[in-house]
Amino acid sequence: MIFIVYSILFIVGNFIGNVQLEDGSLCAGKNVTSQPVIDYCNSQDGYLIFRCCRSYDNESFIAVDLMDSNLTATPDFAHFENFNLSVVDLRSNPQLVPSPDDFLTLKYLDYLILPEQFDCPGGHDIWEVIDKTTDPVGNRCLRQKDFCSNSTDMCDENGSYCSANGPHHFLCLCKHGYHGYKCLRSGKFPTAAFFASTLVATVITSAVLYWTQRRHVK
Repeated sequence: MIFIVYSILFIVGNFIGNVQLEDGSLCAGKNVTSQPVIDYCNSQDGYLIFRCCRSYDNESFIAVDLMDSNLTATPDFAHFENFNLSVVDLRSNPQLVPSPDDFLTLKYLDYLILPEQFDCPGGHDIWEVIDKTTDPVGNRCLRQKDFCSNSTDMCDENGSYCSANGPHHFLCLCKHGYHGYKCLRSGKFPTAAFFASTLVATVITSAVLYWTQRRHVK
């Protein structure tokens, strides 16, 4: 009887885990071994699911252990839903090569651990603390700085402002009352006129295509 109960619990547990991983396939595989990921997960009252830590409210993944994953490039974290990562461990990936687009959208990343051949993106301009780790060896990047506060000239147009978008990444967003290319247009966006002109152009184009192409079909 006890064996049957444990079997049912095991099956249910695996089913729940699989459902939770539908939007987080990056987590699939081995269980977490990174101590920084485990410690952070415990400090946030989260729970571990294979390679990831899920937040206590089940809203997002907040840490991931990608050690020993045979990676040659950093995953595109923006591709995965519900990832709001604060801790990422990428050690023990000797073939991992840095790219300018690494860690896009990870604006809350505060603890990044990289293989020894991979420097902290942006260096000391982006991280308050940079040091080495052992067992395994790597580079540790701690406490991401606000890139925009240290680079006030990144968005030089009057109608835009800088918004951090991950380590050494930013976006130029339009201020209230501005829109268009480089936020150069002021005033309210002409929504009605835009959709009306788009509709008219679509109707005219469709009519022309029908007249020039469809009428030849027998």
